[in-house]
Amino acid sequence: MDDILIRPAREADMAGVERIIGHYIMNTVLTFHEELQPSESYVKSFRAVQALGLPYLVAVRADDPDTVVGYTYAFGFRSERSGYRFASELSLFCDPAYTGKGVGSRLLRELLDILKTPELFLTKFGGSYPEGVSPRTIRHLIAVMAVNDVGKRGGMALKEFYESFGFVLRSHLVEVGYKFDKWIDTMELQYTFY
Repeated sequence: MDDILIRPAREADMAGVERIIGHYIMNTVLTFHEELQPSESYVKSFRAVQALGLPYLVAVRADDPDTVVGYTYAFGFRSERSGYRFASELSLFCDPAYTGKGVGSRLLRELLDILKTPELFLTKFGGSYPEGVSPRTIRHLIAVMAVNDVGKRGGMALKEFYESFGFVLRSHLVEVGYKFDKWIDTMELQYTFY
């Protein structure tokens, strides 16, 4: 997929992130937001990820490197409690026009590589963190997914996607979320770095 580049996210990319996640908020159960979020919340989230020393990546079109077609980042899992500092939660979304084309796989592969070797974000990708912030070491990456029962394979395609990268099922919570007038199951999958 030479027409797609993976690079560190910038604040200017947050409009593209907002456009992508807006589709999933309004049309799917994959996020439990029930309404669009304020634009500034995406910049705030980006800055929070950076302040934790965690990577935020975007997939962009090679012929238009300002057009975001996917994004992924790791963010603090229960970050208000320092004992969880070696665990992180995953976010990964692709523009609906780019799903099933390998963009999500490339994003996740690069994110896992960076989390295994945090310096790659600085060296291979030319990323940066705010002054005084160092790349964070992660031991566990957690993917929390809504089970979209009208999705591929009854909602299990996303679970299988994560498992193909080495994630293992941590928990399956039945009817824990509610959106579009129906109850939704969630699953937590975990990737462990050794």
